[in-house]
Amino acid sequence: MTTPARHLRPVTTAWQDDEPVLAALRAARDRRDQADRDIRILLAYARELTTPRPYRLADLAQATGKSISGTRTGYTPADIDTARRIVHQIGDAQAAAEHPKDGSHDLRHPIR
Repeated sequence: MTTPARHLRPVTTAWQDDEPVLAALRAARDRRDQADRDIRILLAYARELTTPRPYRLADLAQATGKSISGTRTGYTPADIDTARRIVHQIGDAQAAAEHPKDGSHDLRHPIR
């Protein structure tokens, strides 16, 4: 470093908040964190909620770029609960679309 430490000034918070590089880094970190959450939830679904059998660990490891052991331990009970809640929400939405409460009918499906 060519500037002596005594000449350095602290960066103000206002400058940091408006600094485009720092804002882009924060946004990238947020996207990465969301992707990590999505991967954990998908792993939980693939291993715990699929029928008639779970996805193979080797296939999931290859898809995620993790080791087999990292895939096996790559989600928590909370991730399983989240995956289960999402599956139920999708099922509820599909059921509501097939059987509207207002008595109308989705013309894409014949009346049985």
